Amino acid sequence: MASTPITTIPTWPQARRVPDAARIAGFLAATVLLEAVVARGVAGSGLSRPVLLLAGVGAIALVFRFPLAASFVFLGLTDFVFYPTFFQLEVGALNVRPHELALAALLVLAVVRPQRRSWGGAPGIALAVFLALLAAASGLALLDGRAALTDIFNWGRPFALLTFFYVVVRLFPRPEQRRLLLTGAAVLAALAGAVALLVALGSPLGDTLKGGSKAIVKEEEGAAGLLRVRLAGLSMAYALFWYAVIRTAAAKAGHRWRWAALLSGMAIAIAISFNRNMWLGLFAGLALMALAGGTFVRRRLTIAGIVSIAAIALIAVFGSATESRVLEPVVKRGETLFNPGRVEASSSLTDRERETDVAWPVARRHLLLGIGPGVEFGVFGSEFVGPHSIKVEPQLFLHNQYLYLLLICGLPGLVAFLLFLGIPAVRAFRRVPTDPAITACGVGLAMIMISSIVAIYFSVEDMTAILGMLTGVIVADFEGRAADRLDAGLV
Repeated sequence: MASTPITTIPTWPQARRVPDAARIAGFLAATVLLEAVVARGVAGSGLSRPVLLLAGVGAIALVFRFPLAASFVFLGLTDFVFYPTFFQLEVGALNVRPHELALAALLVLAVVRPQRRSWGGAPGIALAVFLALLAAASGLALLDGRAALTDIFNWGRPFALLTFFYVVVRLFPRPEQRRLLLTGAAVLAALAGAVALLVALGSPLGDTLKGGSKAIVKEEEGAAGLLRVRLAGLSMAYALFWYAVIRTAAAKAGHRWRWAALLSGMAIAIAISFNRNMWLGLFAGLALMALAGGTFVRRRLTIAGIVSIAAIALIAVFGSATESRVLEPVVKRGETLFNPGRVEASSSLTDRERETDVAWPVARRHLLLGIGPGVEFGVFGSEFVGPHSIKVEPQLFLHNQYLYLLLICGLPGLVAFLLFLGIPAVRAFRRVPTDPAITACGVGLAMIMISSIVAIYFSVEDMTAILGMLTGVIVADFEGRAADRLDAGLV
């Protein structure tokens, strides 16, 4: 039976299969070890956490000559088990984060020794314009005294991870390099899903993970059984879910179980996150894959859908009481997707409406350059700090990320950002010949763009790193095909 060729995920020659797998496993094992050692701070009785952190940064510097390895470390520090801020080292009023040092080394390498002399064309220009406008808005906010330097810097720095786009475009011109990068990212996401499942089932590991800079485990209100777990790797699982589906469908029968295992880990991470935005995003992704993926994808999605429905029906009919109790929180959360009244009544939606009503007039008054990141705009949040005490602080972000970008860097900045994401997304869907793997990357990008209407996905480090990777892979594929056509014409 004829099938659609997938240029991003070619069949691996027998001689390369073991070395590639070994390289991915080695890089990821080193990343896991690095995070475990730095997180626990017990590698040696006389070593403090800052010393361990600096040792980890030194280890990253050792792989400067190996950009793919350094990229795995970068992604491991931004999108694995711990959130990126967990590893930061305080230096005066500011702090140093290892993933930023890894990215800086990669960017230097991309400038001085690129494998392809390109800055990504129109998307690369749009990203440079966006970052320049953001810097200008930040500078004006500082000069006008609208916010402290630390607030401006810390709220603006997550956008710097978008420059991973340039790393992918300039250092990974070959399809097999990008395939390895995406495969390694998928492995990280699946491992994070496995860890999340252990925590959701009540593993003591959850107490260790709560030691990060933010709470990553929270029990779903009024539910028994599973806990809600959202590790940093959830972002990667969401973005690469449909890519993993395509890799599973395209793999040889004898090796399909490997990708099926990765896909299962990613699906678990999304399921136990109790994130309705992501659940709806997956449905939107399904529709996009069916429309743009071609006959190859539609045929396999139909088969997978039938199998999934049958499996759910079997669990519902023949599942034990224990299984039903464990899955009950997910089912209850899922029911709200089909009951808009319950969603509308939730406090989270009310809070989003309130903050939008306050921020919109401010944004309209600063359409040219915005107010800058880290600047107060009239929205405040409160939290209990004691039995009779409430702490009120200004909220410096918006859940509607499009309005947030308009607010902090004006209309030109918002347009530049949308061009940076939109051009690669359109190229992924209009690719000729159709490549389901590239389409899946475009779908992941589109899902994040859709979810960002109500979720903070454009301005947090675990997501901006993924946005840089997805856009870079799509643009590098586009430029590679353009170069091949040029070479063919010259011949």
